[in-house]
Amino acid sequence: MKKFFTENTDLKLITLVLSLILWFIVTLKGQSEVIMELPVEYRNIPKGVEITKTSAKFVNVSIKGQEKIVKNLLPKDINVFVDLSKVKQGETMFYFTKDNVKLPPSLTLVKINPSNIIVHTEEVFTMSMPVKPIIKGEPKKGFAISDITVIPDEISVEGARQALNKLEYIETEPVNVKGADAAFEKSVRLVLKDRSLIYQNDVVKIKIIIVGEKK
Repeated sequence: MKKFFTENTDLKLITLVLSLILWFIVTLKGQSEVIMELPVEYRNIPKGVEITKTSAKFVNVSIKGQEKIVKNLLPKDINVFVDLSKVKQGETMFYFTKDNVKLPPSLTLVKINPSNIIVHTEEVFTMSMPVKPIIKGEPKKGFAISDITVIPDEISVEGARQALNKLEYIETEPVNVKGADAAFEKSVRLVLKDRSLIYQNDVVKIKIIIVGEKK
């Protein structure tokens, strides 16, 4: 056994080196690289905090692996995410690392572009906003609208202060009174113009009183 390790050491070393080179050639053969554009997910957002703006919604991820696996890769197989559990109000920069990308085990992350992302967050507030009914059309000739009641006439809206300050009221979807000659009720949806805001409820009831005009 001792002779095996001591005799012809040069020849055995050359054989080992050649074997390693061959192994690398076989391993690298069939390797492929692909770049995929993927959305950034945000996890563990603290209660009472809202994302108001980010420097990028998508990132380009370079991935390397066996050509056969890479060829069949789908965007749903990869997740790019940022952990916001320790985020503070205001502007925060996060640098992407391999820990921010969930890949199938056989693939390797090469690069992420951009390499960082800036996230703007604000404290969430709640305000009461009046509901404004939108009426479309005219009642039947000889009739007129005498009263409009909205139930509820105010709703709670949750969101960042900057977005809330832009609101004066919440509009409903149009209610058509064309040709109407009697009172009626209708449930209508509220118009959500800013999707960063959360409404307490998205449907209200509108009562419209229509009476005959005095001659």
